[in-house]
Amino acid sequence: MEQINFEGCFVCGPDNQCGLKAVFRNLENGDVEGVFTPDSAHCGYEGVVHGGILMGFLDEVLGRLSFQKDRLFLTHTLEVSFRQAATTDVPLRAVASLTEWSRRQFTAEGKIFGPDGEIIATAKGRFLIMSEAMESKLLPEGRKIAGS
Repeated sequence: MEQINFEGCFVCGPDNQCGLKAVFRNLENGDVEGVFTPDSAHCGYEGVVHGGILMGFLDEVLGRLSFQKDRLFLTHTLEVSFRQAATTDVPLRAVASLTEWSRRQFTAEGKIFGPDGEIIATAKGRFLIMSEAMESKLLPEGRKIAGS
């Protein structure tokens, strides 16, 4: 499945006025890349991006690895380590890699990079593969899960 957006999603939703409006793509090596530019609505301290925003961005880029297997995900656990602050109005890039896949869950790891390639934060997560019943309610019309 190509990377798709859900209209109201806080991270990827193009229609969510408070959201990140992040854009994601599948990379040739199997990783997923996400990009977004935080603004003043995404701050904790003035000019500094809130850690929860960075966690949400990492959560999304890691979880979207499931799209490459035509499945949707639910986050089980996410562990984030912050290396340095991210500032507003500067593009951020995240890359996620799959570390393990099974029928019911998967694990992944990823990093957020600043504009000069510096590591802003790292993450490891475990994700549950969504039930087929739930997926069928959430997927855009015409999209099917694997095996349907």
